Amino acid sequence: MVRKRKFLNYILTGLVVMFFFIALQGTGNDSVSIVEGTDHLEADNAVTEKAKPASNSKTIKKLDHERVVFLTSQFMNLIVQETNESYKVLHYNSKNQLLKAFTKVSSKEVATKYIDYYFDEEPDGLYLKPTETPPWFHEEEDYDMIRKNDNTVEVTQTNTTELYGTRTINITFTFHNKWKITGITFD
Repeated sequence: MVRKRKFLNYILTGLVVMFFFIALQGTGNDSVSIVEGTDHLEADNAVTEKAKPASNSKTIKKLDHERVVFLTSQFMNLIVQETNESYKVLHYNSKNQLLKAFTKVSSKEVATKYIDYYFDEEPDGLYLKPTETPPWFHEEEDYDMIRKNDNTVEVTQTNTTELYGTRTINITFTFHNKWKITGITFD
């Protein structure tokens, strides 16, 4: 009986040591999850690849449908500001304040182009120019996601509206600590 207990203790100790050894082996895994190819966005299209060793490598999160919708919606919400009857913006007093909000979802360069086009800054505040919104991403329509490199994805969508007809929009998303819109073009 004492012999059986000793034997079981050895086995349990060996299993615990083996478990910790396997667990420690898994912690050095530097993988990057990115979207692959020109396929339509679906959860199955993500590919996990081994990252090249780097001194401060980080895991790049996959750009998914929810993130695309969130970023494009937030960007458009910042263009379509709540105003009073004189088109004075209610929640931002200057272009700099608005730029700060935009740079949470886009690059400064992209934001500046849209702010300069859609807004005027006057001594008494910020004003939205009364004009149409640009052709934009429609979350319910099909689109392609094209990986340009490890941290850049281009979303391309063709949609039709009464105002603009059929247009193709290309929105570039870049990952640098988080995904942001870094380019917008129309065909």
